Parts: sequence; C-alpha cells; structure tokens
Amino acid sequence: MPRHYWRHPIEIPILLQTAGHPLPLTELSREMSDGGLSCISEHYIEPGSVVDISITLTESPISVSGHIIWCQTSRSGYLIGIGFDDPEQAYSARMAEQVCQIESYRLKQHRKGRLLSTEQAAKEWISGHAADFPAMERLQ
Repeated sequence: MPRHYWRHPIEIPILLQTAGHPLPLTELSREMSDGGLSCISEHYIEPGSVVDISITLTESPISVSGHIIWCQTSRSGYLIGIGFDDPEQAYSARMAEQVCQIESYRLKQHRKGRLLSTEQAAKEWISGHAADFPAMERLQ
C-alpha cells in the first residue's frame, strides 16, 4: 500500500455495501489515496466487486460507488483497496473525506476543551491541512 494514502479518521464510521448487503468496517486503519480508499473489513470482498460507500455525518449520508481492487488478509481481518473509475465518484469521495477530516479536527479540539462550530473547524482545518490533501487532478 503506498505511503501517500490519506488516513481516514477512525471516529468517523464508514459502511460498505455490496449487492444490498451492508458490511460494517472495523475501527482501524482507513486511508484515502490519490484515486482510492483503503480500509480494514471483517469480511472478504472479491476483487472486482462493486461497492457502495456511505459516510453518515449529517442528516444526509454521503454515498459514493467504487470497486474492490484488492483484498488481502491482515491481522485484523481483510485489508481492502477500493478504486474509483468515475471522476465524479472520485471527486465525491474526496469531498466526503475532507468533511470527515474537518469533523475529526472539530472533535479533537472539543476533547482539548475548544468548542468550535463546524464552520470554525472548517476554516482552521483548511488553513492548516488542505494543502496536504491529494490534488484533484491525481484523482482522475
């Protein structure tokens, strides 16, 4: 797995679904790369399978579709790689991941005693971390 993957915050749950069957992910390593997502699942998913990815942060879950590129046995279950062929899906996944990073930042600040609104957290996260996020041209 490339080192340039962006680590998804573990406190933000992700749900995978294949052919109508939800597959919850464990609360372990989840990473976003230039063109995909890596996560640990309790379930083996056949490479080539189409998956729907849902992230619920607001009243409306964020959903994107991808496909399983690889699935490897790991100590914690199965490490899977998800790719996005459609640039719109890749863009949606990237935007969803930024929302997750901002919410994670807000929660970490709250644990430190700083109560930030979502808007305040977004401004701080963008100014401090957005430049490190994978560029969109590499997602396509």
